[in-house]
Amino acid sequence: MVDIVQEIKAGKLEVRKLKGKIYPSATGSERVFVLLSGRGKLIKGQSFRDIEGEALISVEPGEIFGFIPEGSATLLEISTKTEKEKPLERIELREMEPARRHPLVMEKFKELKEGEAFEIVNDHDPLPLYFQMNMFFPGKVGWEYVEGNGDRWIIRIEKLGGGR
Repeated sequence: MVDIVQEIKAGKLEVRKLKGKIYPSATGSERVFVLLSGRGKLIKGQSFRDIEGEALISVEPGEIFGFIPEGSATLLEISTKTEKEKPLERIELREMEPARRHPLVMEKFKELKEGEAFEIVNDHDPLPLYFQMNMFFPGKVGWEYVEGNGDRWIIRIEKLGGGR
């Protein structure tokens, strides 16, 4: 999805140098993004704005973040992200009738315990599903793009703690 130029892990702290588009994601960890150079469109929560030059962006757990560069841009992502070692259940939605997809994902999400996750495979970017889920489960939906290209989009969905 995004080009990881360099990655450093020290205990629970992870620092990644990124180039390119960052698809919108919401994770269970606090993250800080540092725009080192360039400009682009920032997606944070439900707001969109232009940023350029050097900028520091703090992202709370469960808050959505994305970045679309205009030309060349370099960011650092600093997080306390912990890798999940257990393989996740993967739900194939591409062959399913579209009207059944959202209800199935919502029902599966309801069954999760805090910290549990699953993946969906879809034939288009399912970002509207994130907004629908966040309306029903505010602050509890973790959303990370694993892969996104043409008719194959894989999203990791996690039940976060907290929320309203």
